[in-house]
Order: sequence, then structure tokens, then C-alpha cells
Amino acid sequence: MAAEAGTLQAQRLQPGERLRLDGSLSHPAWQRAPVHRQFVEKSPNTGAAPPQTTRVRVLFDEQALYLGIEALDPQPGLIRAPLVKHDGVNRTQDFVVVYLDAIGNRQSAQFFRVNAAGSTADGMHTAADDSEDFSPDFDFDAATARQADGWTAVLRIPFASLRFASQPAGTAQPWRILVARRVPRQQFYLHTSALIPRDAPNFIATMQPLIGVQLPERHQFLTLRPSLTWRAQRQQPAGVAVQDTHAAEASLDLKWRPLHELVVDAALNPDFSQVALDVPQLVGNTQFALSFPETRPFFFESSDLLRSPTEALYTRSFTQPRWGLRGTWRGSALAGSAFAIDDRGGGFVLLPGAFGTDVAEQPASRGLVARLRGDAGALQWGALAAQRNYEGGLGHNQVAGPDLGWQIDGAWRLRAQWLQSLTTAQPQAGRLALGERTQGHLAHARLVYQGDRREADVSAEDVAAGFRDDTGFVAQSGVRRVKGRAALGWAGVGPFNEFWVDVTGERVHSRDSGELVSQDLSPGLWVTGAHNLEAWAYLHGLWQGTAALRPAAGAPLLHQRYLKAYAVFTPGAWAPLLSAELQWGRLADVSAQQVRPGGRASLSINTRLLPPLELEPSLGYAWLRHDGAQVYAESAHQLLARWHFSPRQTLRAIVQYTALSRQAEAGRNGLPALAPQHSQGTTGSITWAWRQSAGTVLYVGAARNRQSVGQGVAAVSRGNEAFIKLQVDADELRRGW
Repeated sequence: MAAEAGTLQAQRLQPGERLRLDGSLSHPAWQRAPVHRQFVEKSPNTGAAPPQTTRVRVLFDEQALYLGIEALDPQPGLIRAPLVKHDGVNRTQDFVVVYLDAIGNRQSAQFFRVNAAGSTADGMHTAADDSEDFSPDFDFDAATARQADGWTAVLRIPFASLRFASQPAGTAQPWRILVARRVPRQQFYLHTSALIPRDAPNFIATMQPLIGVQLPERHQFLTLRPSLTWRAQRQQPAGVAVQDTHAAEASLDLKWRPLHELVVDAALNPDFSQVALDVPQLVGNTQFALSFPETRPFFFESSDLLRSPTEALYTRSFTQPRWGLRGTWRGSALAGSAFAIDDRGGGFVLLPGAFGTDVAEQPASRGLVARLRGDAGALQWGALAAQRNYEGGLGHNQVAGPDLGWQIDGAWRLRAQWLQSLTTAQPQAGRLALGERTQGHLAHARLVYQGDRREADVSAEDVAAGFRDDTGFVAQSGVRRVKGRAALGWAGVGPFNEFWVDVTGERVHSRDSGELVSQDLSPGLWVTGAHNLEAWAYLHGLWQGTAALRPAAGAPLLHQRYLKAYAVFTPGAWAPLLSAELQWGRLADVSAQQVRPGGRASLSINTRLLPPLELEPSLGYAWLRHDGAQVYAESAHQLLARWHFSPRQTLRAIVQYTALSRQAEAGRNGLPALAPQHSQGTTGSITWAWRQSAGTVLYVGAARNRQSVGQGVAAVSRGNEAFIKLQVDADELRRGW
């Protein structure tokens, strides 16, 4: 059978050959390997010949794939090669990335990045929503070397890190690969080893075949990663005596692959503290809950399988697991994952409603989750089932249902999901208790069109009042929602690479009362340009009544009128990324049930004043005014500093500040009276991190926080903590000895 155009050929290393991972391609094996050099631009000019030359070679042995990439540059002095944290490699740096789909159906791909300084990143790209998830961490190594005419990179990707079926590569469904190179100059270029048309349904739709790879006879592996965490804490809650604690806790992460397709994960007493801090968000003038990204390794295995057309599964709902057990099957036509978790609780259970999200204290629970996905070419189907039983006989929550994805043709895509819930854990005075059984459904469908210079999508959703998903993120129920968007774009308009105009609309009704909950019809534009520019702006309420919101059942409809805009660009090598967002005009005050002048603004800038020093201040501020006086103000600021000793070793310091102030208001004319609110908090931490690999890490740090509610010293809580965490990969330790 003739090879498909653009096919990459892998070559086996000769017996006894060993590659030294130093970033150079001087080893004779690289000179024998077939070379792929047919790269094209993805941006800014899709299909154009790149101004820089890129060449890639593929080798393999019994343990791993090796990718050798030459990134030639006629102006090597312009190469941007900062040291960054793991997963901090982004489009402001010169980097190369390899996408690998060892199943071969181009529905998902693992990706591995390395920038010109040797810093790394990895994750999963999912075709269904064309998105990248940097949460998963795979075992791989990469090194780079600077050359007189550019730079070179070598990536070593163990077969144990790849997810493949038992069907060997080179048969009817070969492995798929895509290599890309980012070149940030005045224009920010992206070159790819295969053409990705503007109207491609997703970034990985045109991945090329990778042939010649011979899988190792031994495919089983067992990874043990024990860790030890020592922590000393001093806590002083408001009005309570100082409490000192010292504790040392051991934990274990296990990964076992008995078959090509099957991976088993287990976690015993996992420690999820202090390694990652959530970025503070503005939450004061909101009706619905805000979500946070997942940062915990137990949920990273095949993370794309846990996603569905809705946020039916939100793993952050498991707050403090005692243990977890998970099995994941990944075949060419069928994939699935199931896990059981014993959770200590301590967070909040979301209680969705038509006009807002309430919460209840989260008790300890045991959860069972199963996700199944089938692939039949253009048609993908799936199913989800989740059960959460709360300890102490407090009841349960069950959710189950099918979902569907259909790539109708090259431009049209349909996704749909149906979920049914059954709940006996009912809220009582801010807590859960066993109560009457309630049930409800969620039905969702979305149709998307993606053309060369035209885009459109429309979605409909029906969520019953009794629907609740304690393992998902469903912040609104008892509503029917319709959303739509249409966009038209041009290339090379004035100073812009791309110029799009679009209009978005949404209308939400209460299922019970028929009341209009919210509606919005907003014209806008989106542009890209030189210096990494990306910006958009929308006008809400341009026509009277087109940006309306009802803050509560029976409350008056609030007619807003405001501008919402966002911009990100690169001022220079000293400031790789600056982003700003603004919402300004007449906004709904959901607590006072009135429309008031106000706004919301955020600013973030990443700076490199010294090569090893990374400073990233971010500021967030929201405000509302009434009768010339400020009645609501909220701040959420963060200063992040990193000193990069090497690609594997960093020192990180974070200071976070949050504050909220609302003035008291007397109720009049049927409007609610508002009590004063005042809160303030500061959190600081410093952490030294050494990352030998995904499985061997050491953290040493300290943290301090102060929280105050209301006025007076009695309302102040304080806490201090020092910690050391060591995790080792048992196999790496054995090889080291």
C-alpha cells in the first residue's frame, strides 16, 4: 500500500547504539534517519512557505521514540529562549512541539513541548472541542543545543508514556504525528509539518501517519511513587487560642499497565496541598459559582476521556481524597475510565437554581464514576455514570446519561448530551441531610459550523429544577437556554492579520414561572496582529432591552448597557505577555437589584527584567456606584515571582490580596435592604522546587495567611505553615543506585 502524502518514517537504532540526550544531532544515527522538511505556515498566513527552515527526524529503540528537530534561523540573535516553569512554555517563546496519537483516530493527541532553553511542557489536545489541557504530566525528556544557524532539540518519549492499542503501527490505522514550531518575532509565526486548513474542524485533524515504529515485546510496566510530606502549622481562628500541629504523612501513587490498552492508577492518602495555589477571582457581584482548573495528578490519566459536551464531571468536587482507585482502557474503537474515591469532604456542594447558585457544606463521601466513549469514524458516542454516597446516612446523588458527537462533514459538527439525576441528600440549614427523593434531567445540544472565513454555532439546553450533579459543575437549573453566534472574517485588513465581526445572543427562561431570567444580544469584533496581538470587544445592550438580567424570582428585569473588551500582546522580550480586560458601563447590582454605573477591570503582565527572574503582577478590581458614592468595591491581586536556576529548579514566591467592601443600604420601594460587608485577606508563600522528572520532585516552602471579616481584631484569623514534600519514582531510584 502506498504511503500517505506527508508520511513520517521512523528508523530503529542499531544494536548497541545509545543516544546521548544533549540536544545535538551529531550522532551518526541522526544522519541515517529520513528527514521531513515540508513545513508550512499555520499563522499568520496559512499555507505560506515559512521564512525559517525546520527539519525533523524520528528514531526508536526498545524503550522510546526519539525526535530530533532542527530549528534553523537566519537571525539566531532574535531567538527567545527564557527559562520557565514546567508547563510554562507558550507562544511568546521559540519552541517546538510534537503531537502524537498512538491510537490513530485523530480524536485526541498527547503533546510534548520544549523551548530553546530546554524548558518543557506537555498535555492532551482534544479534537471534540479543539482544546489543549496542560494538566497531564507524562514521563519524557528533552534537551536543546544552540547552533550558529539556529537551535536543535531532541525529545525522548518512552513507549510507557504513550497510550496505544495492541494493533501495531503501520497497519490499517497507523500512528499519527504532527510537529509544530513557534517563532515569535514581530509577527508570531507557527509552522506545522502538515497543512492545517483554516476550515479544518480542529488543530489535529490533519495529523500525518508515522510508520516504521515497532512496539516493544514487553509492554507491561509498574510505576511506584511514594512521597513523604512533613508539615508544621500554627493556626489562630478568630477569637480562638493558637493551635500548633506537626505532622508527617506518607502517601503512594501507583500506575500499572498490564496491557497495551489498560492503565490502572491508585492513590493512597494523596497530598494535594501547597504545590499549586488557585489564582484569586472576583466573586462579590455574581449570581453563579465559578470553577477552578484541576491540578491533581490522579485525574490526569487520559483526561480527555473525562470531558463531555457539558461539565458533567468536575473533579475538583472531590476535595480531600483519602484514597482513589482508577482503571482506564484505551482501544482503537472503544475507550473508558472508571474510578472510586473516598473523600474527606470539606468543600461545598453546589445547589443550582434558576436565579443563582447556593451552597451547602460538603460532608465526607464515597464516589463512583464511569465514563465510556466509542469511536466510529465521524461518529463518537459516550456515556457517563456517577454516584456519590454521603457518610452518616446523609443520602446520595446519582447522575447518568449518554452523549454524542458527530462530524457531519468537514464544516458541520454536532454534540449532544442527556443526563438524569436522582438525589436524596437534600440541603437543610446550609448542610446536607437525608430527605425526599428529587430527580431531574439535563438536555444539551450544540451545532457548530466552521468554514474558511465564516463561523456559526447554535445551542439549546433544558435543565429541570430537580437536576443536581454533585460530581459535576452545574451552576444553574430550572431553566431553558438558547445561545447562538455568527461570525464573518477577513485576512490582511490594514494592520491586522485577521479581522472578524460577529454577533452573539443568549436567552434564558425559568421553566417553572416562564419568567425571563436573562437575555443578551451583542455585536462585536475580534482581531489579531503583529506582536502577538489578540483583541476583542463587544457592546452589550446597544439596543434597549438586549442585555437584561433578573436577579431573583419576581424581581424587576434589570436592563444593562456596557462595553466588554479584552487585549493581549507582547510589548517586547522584556515583557513577553501583557493582558487586560475591561467591563464598563451600567451594570446589574444583583444584591441591590438595581442597575448602577460601575465596572470590572483586570491587568496582568509577565516580565523578564533579568534572564532568570520572572515577575508577574496581576490586578483585578470591580466597583459599583450609587448617587455619586461607591457602594461596592472588590479587589483580587497577585504578585508572582520566580527565579529559574535551571529548567528543573525554581524558587517561587506568591503574594495574594483580596478585599471586599459593600455599604449598608436601607430597603425601599420594594427593594431589599443590604447589610454592610467587609472582608480582607492576604496569603503569601515561598517554595523551592526541584523537578527531576514527572515522578521525582522535591518541594520546600512556607506559607502565611491572614483573613478578616467585618471590623475589629476578634474577626481576624491567622495561619502559618512550613512544609517539605519529597516524591520519588521507585524505578528512577533503582536505576540511580
